[in-house]
This record gives sequence, structure tokens and C-alpha cells, in this order.
Amino acid sequence: RPRGQPTAFMGGSAAVVGVTPGAGEEEGVGGPLDWLHYEVIILSHTGYPIPLMIGFNCFGNVLLRKECAGQPYPNWLFGYLLGFVCYTYPGAICSDLFFNHDFIRAMSNNNVLMAYTFWFILIQTFESVYKFLTRKWVFIGLTTWWLADATRASMCFLERAVTHQAVFSRGVFQCFLWCSAGPILRVAEASIRGAPITPLDKVQPNTFNAFKYPLIMMWMSCMFYLFFMTFLTDCNIFNGGLTMVECGRKHNDVYAAIVYISCSLHIVRSIIAVYGSEKGVGIFDHCMCGT
Repeated sequence: RPRGQPTAFMGGSAAVVGVTPGAGEEEGVGGPLDWLHYEVIILSHTGYPIPLMIGFNCFGNVLLRKECAGQPYPNWLFGYLLGFVCYTYPGAICSDLFFNHDFIRAMSNNNVLMAYTFWFILIQTFESVYKFLTRKWVFIGLTTWWLADATRASMCFLERAVTHQAVFSRGVFQCFLWCSAGPILRVAEASIRGAPITPLDKVQPNTFNAFKYPLIMMWMSCMFYLFFMTFLTDCNIFNGGLTMVECGRKHNDVYAAIVYISCSLHIVRSIIAVYGSEKGVGIFDHCMCGT
């Protein structure tokens, strides 16, 4: 059973509704898979486990340097803030700005600060670290690690948006905001930096192909989660029943399954990219990175 964790940056916001972290979960049988499921994935529904945080911040900083053609950011003062806002936590920051007027959670967590600062200094300073993290199979593992956190957070922030005001349209706009904020802010950042601007149809082609494009898969996962909570549960979240956070805690199995499916599909698409006709070219492009 997951142990209690600080809730300063939890997507589901148990503190908002008084849900006890870990309540209702069965005791695990032990072992690494049990730890991964209960102490990382399930626990991430009410807290922010350090293992997910480490991978997420690592990927954000790799992406920052990758978008600078593999070179350190031109200015460390601007790069630190822009890397955090545009490359690491754009969805979380924009979600809090639009749907939660209390505080920006990503900027209110000391563990996030330490993890982000560690990777920013390491990746910006040491080219050997950057080159290692962008090796083919290492990068595939890193993007999968990032996708696990991004997918679970997408559902948690969706729960929070609807919980603060139980209106279906808030959930729909949250799905679009979560998946669009990062790419749009990164295009804007490239413009500010004076770098060549990637056309939006290159950042994300106009398609519904969820298998090929992680960003489309994430949007569909968010929409499925919203429709599942609305129409396939007895929570009655829009008519005076449970809040969406409370309903989500009753369906941890669905929450975890979406994370596992998204990561599994990403591994499959990466293997196809490695051994397919393009021989790995697609692994590092905008679409495969979910950017």
C-alpha cells in the first residue's frame, strides 16, 4: 500500500477534498513491480513521487538543450526560467493559471526546485551527460519515463480542474490546454531566442493517429478519462455526487491502466522507429518527443 507523501504538488489534490492518500488500496506482494505500481504510479494519484519527478525534469532539460542544437542555452539567467516554464512544466503551470487561482504548484515544491536545478546545471554544463542522455536507447527510456509522469499528471490536473468547478466544458478545455501548452510555449520561446521557428504542422501534424504521435495519444487519454468519469461511473460528478478527485480515487485501476497503455504504446512506436524504414530518424523529431 502506498505510504503518505507530501501533497504540495499532487495532481489529484487530495488536500482539496480531504482524501487520505493510499486509502482503499490493497497491500502489495512485494518486489520491484509492486513498488512501481503502488509506490510510484498509484501514489502519484495523490502525491508526486521522487522517481517520476527525476525523470520528468531530466527530460525537460534535455529537450531545452536539444532545441538549442545541442548547445548550452545562450543565457543561463533566462534559460533557467524559460526551461522550467516552456520545456519542463508548461502544462502544469498553464493549468494552474487557467483553472486554479490559489498557487502554481510546480513553483511551490522544494523537491521540484532541487530536481530541476540539478539537471539544469548538469546538462547545461557537461556535454558528455547530454550526449549520453540522447543516445538512442537511453533517450527512448527517458521519453517513456517522461511520458509516464506526463500522462498521470494530465489526468490529475483534469480531476482538479473539474473538482474546483464541476462543469464539463472545463474538463474539455483542460484536455486541450494540457496537450497544447508545451508546444505553443516552446515555439514562442524559439522566437524570443531568435532561433528558426518550426511550423506547427511539423510540431504536430494534423492527424488523429494516436499510435504514431504521443501528443495525440495523451489528448485521447485525457478525453477518455473525462468521458469515463462522466458516463461510465456512478459518481455523478456533475450533478451533486462525488467530486472528480474523489471519483478518481475510486478508480485507481483505470488511472494506472491508462499510464501503462500509453507507455507501452510509446515503447512499441519507438522500436518501430528504430527498426523501421527510417532507421531511428523519427525518435528525435518534435512529434516523437511529444513537443
